[in-house]
Amino acid sequence: MEKNRSEKGIVIASLALLILSLLDGALTLRGLKLGAIEEVNPVMLWLIEKSPIAFMASKVLLPVMLWLVFWQIRNRSRKLVRYGFGVVLIIRLNPTLCVGELKQGNRYL
Repeated sequence: MEKNRSEKGIVIASLALLILSLLDGALTLRGLKLGAIEEVNPVMLWLIEKSPIAFMASKVLLPVMLWLVFWQIRNRSRKLVRYGFGVVLIIRLNPTLCVGELKQGNRYL
């Protein structure tokens, strides 16, 4: 029973992370298009300049890779999986930890 519950939690957390990543990518592209934000992560900026599709693919690929790692170690360390997802979700949900910066006029918020 505990194993099924743990696996269900991994799937739900993975889906939440994937949705947040897609939302982050879409809002980043929209904000850049409107000139409201500036991407300060050089890797993501390079991907955006190369191709918005490559940028969005990276936004999907990273959570999927994280899910695969957690799925592989799920039976070895449930605490690591639980805390790992918790940290990742806190980082994704906390706007002060986001890489992009909001612009207002010529100054950043």
